[in-house]
Amino acid sequence: MKSGKNSQRGGMAGLAGMLMALVIFLCAQATAAPRNPDGVAVIIGNADYTHDRVPDVSYAGRDAAAFKRYVIDVLGYDPVNIIDLRDATQAQMMAAFGNRDTHKGKLWRYLDPAGKSDVVVFYSGHGVPGQRSGRGYLLPVNADPDAAEINGYPIDLLYENLGKLQAAKSIALFLDACFSGDSHKGMLVRSASPVFMKAGLPKSAGRLTVLTAASGAQLASWDEKAKHGLFTHHLLDALYGKADVNKDGRVTALEAKKYLDRYMTRAARRAYGRDQFASLNGATDAALSVAPGKAFPRRPIELAALPPKPSRSAAVSPPAVVSPDAASAERALGLKRADRVLIQRGLNGLKLDAGPADGLYGPKTRDALRKWQVLKGLAATGYLRADQAKALVAMGREVKVAVGIYPGSLGVAPAPSRSVRRRGTVFRDCG
Repeated sequence: MKSGKNSQRGGMAGLAGMLMALVIFLCAQATAAPRNPDGVAVIIGNADYTHDRVPDVSYAGRDAAAFKRYVIDVLGYDPVNIIDLRDATQAQMMAAFGNRDTHKGKLWRYLDPAGKSDVVVFYSGHGVPGQRSGRGYLLPVNADPDAAEINGYPIDLLYENLGKLQAAKSIALFLDACFSGDSHKGMLVRSASPVFMKAGLPKSAGRLTVLTAASGAQLASWDEKAKHGLFTHHLLDALYGKADVNKDGRVTALEAKKYLDRYMTRAARRAYGRDQFASLNGATDAALSVAPGKAFPRRPIELAALPPKPSRSAAVSPPAVVSPDAASAERALGLKRADRVLIQRGLNGLKLDAGPADGLYGPKTRDALRKWQVLKGLAATGYLRADQAKALVAMGREVKVAVGIYPGSLGVAPAPSRSVRRRGTVFRDCG
């Protein structure tokens, strides 16, 4: 009996020691300085398209979330240097990468002027060919695929503006998109041949390496089991060290391409009966990934085990993510009431039921915010970060004001013909 108690005590002590070691490890991970504090990344996951003829890209949000984790855990980038865009519009893409007039967008502003910044750009979403230009375009979520020349983001412009980033040490661009105009649910572009005129890299792009999901008129496939784009799933395997065949702690662009040719191409043939070859341009000897220590870390399995994105009509609320700092971080934003109203209006426009657009955030609004965050692949805190608030405010501006919302309630001067009602007044606009 005594020996049993001693054994039990020893087991409990061992368990306590393991838990303490785990806590110390997690705290060390949380407080460790970034290994590449000057590195800058732009990560775009375009999943929810608004045009009625453009199907959603089911796993684009998960692709972006997994790649962001890789950039932090393996490349050692500081999270504050990651420009994370989910469901990006054309305006947001131009703000990040610049336009024809200037390349000095948000990415340029984030670079270290002394030339210490490595740059990584990742995009998962639709690509389309221009019907008249023959150029390839990234498709913003609010774009018309038949008017890509007007509201798409040109691939050659992206190459050109990245090539102008003279302060960047290296630039790696990963595109999980095809430019054939086709998709899993039919052609995106009407009356167009599924051919993409590949844009060449500009002469100034000596530090730029581009790896894309498919070549020519091929279709970029999904991996239904992993719930990722087929390219992203195998690319991450490669960058987490599986492509490091010579075990030198580096994955070069050419090693990643060879890995994709072997595993991604084979998976596309077996699952879908079609060819999908990754396309590589630029410096083939560029190191895309470097082991943070003696060996590459294991790729996180929980990302591959997540359930698919819930539908917008889901009645069950997502569980809240406990974050004691989330509420204070939102308060620090100092959102004006007019902006809070626009955020609620944007949520209601997505059928997420944030309650009345009054600028007062009760349980309904917090519940709607959690649902929206889950749809975007974000932590479901129910509280907003600055980038999330900005996106919802912009969305709210696009939603028409419903009958019964009078201008005086939004801090806007009322029309002369309307009487200003004081708070607390009961009124009825119509039947």
